[in-house]
Amino acid sequence: MTLQLTIKSEPKLEFAFGKITKGKDMQVFGEYFPAVAPLFDEYGCQQIGSFAILASNRTGISPEMGSFTHWSSAENFKRFYSDSRFIKVKALRDEALDFLSDGHFFSALDKVIEVSTDVDYAIIITKEKTTDLTPILTLPIETNSPEQTYSGKLITLSLWNDNADKLLAAPSTEDEVFRIRFNEPA
Repeated sequence: MTLQLTIKSEPKLEFAFGKITKGKDMQVFGEYFPAVAPLFDEYGCQQIGSFAILASNRTGISPEMGSFTHWSSAENFKRFYSDSRFIKVKALRDEALDFLSDGHFFSALDKVIEVSTDVDYAIIITKEKTTDLTPILTLPIETNSPEQTYSGKLITLSLWNDNADKLLAAPSTEDEVFRIRFNEPA
């Protein structure tokens, strides 16, 4: 299936990833997300595309899922996290996750990209452009990103290929490589 992902320059583009604790899927998707959906609308949060993470070179717990999301502003992201309605259900989310890494905002541009749910893609986070891949999208991190883990780095989305395999296998403490496959919309 082909999906069109609409990236906009005005809202902030967030990259997030994590891992659901085995057996806790319904807690996340059946309880937590329905409880916060009105807050997402209120704070200008809209998912652009979600994906399964098939492999990664990250150390520690391996991420299994991720998403690209628009937030109307970094301030609204912070307000969402301090809203008493979110705080009330935060434990529901946290006890259902092995880990979550979010708040990575990248400078976006107005662009519509087509992706397929039938092929694999690479997400590469690095300080320099990856010359061995043909990027579909390359964006720098926002200077006011709520999370600064990727300060001074770029995020690149490209089709998975042999060069991405080499990047995934190469030891690196600086670059992160994710092999992903986009999910069909629910």
